[in-house]
Amino acid sequence: MKHPLSLLLLLPLLALLSCSDDSTPTFSNREHVYCNFNVLQSPELLNAMGNMGQFATIRKHVVDGATKFTITSASGSNDYPVDAINKNFSLGLGGLIVGTNNYGEPLCFDLACPICDRANRRLTLSADGYAHCEKCNTTFDLNNYGVIYKIDEKNPPATKRGLYRYRINYNGQMVNAYN
Repeated sequence: MKHPLSLLLLLPLLALLSCSDDSTPTFSNREHVYCNFNVLQSPELLNAMGNMGQFATIRKHVVDGATKFTITSASGSNDYPVDAINKNFSLGLGGLIVGTNNYGEPLCFDLACPICDRANRRLTLSADGYAHCEKCNTTFDLNNYGVIYKIDEKNPPATKRGLYRYRINYNGQMVNAYN
């Protein structure tokens, strides 16, 4: 007869192994990400990081021949110059989504749709914490770690995965996203 204690040790291990599936949010190494922004210099980031359930997008692009960061949130959108310190920042495949979910946790996701998986297939954010892809008609829940919230029932995507997620540190002033 087996010892009852050995069964008690085996049960938690089996439970842990059975919990792993593809829906578990994981951090992505898909695209290189490193950036460091002072939220006190951007009202858009201050709004997103200081209010639960709010998110902002960060994109790097060329405006009138100069490289700039465009930061957009529910409070507005502004272009910021790229200086020598942040010229080498890498913002993933399509840019970044940063903010604080309804639980008060800072989160960072790639702005590109993971189903379309192309840099030019950027998501549109709503004020209520969702990100939507117009091309594949998929909606993601930013407050729930970027999982799929709604798909197009008539044309379901072949690949179903949540948003690419990156690590983020926020100390009340500086936002640092990386992988």
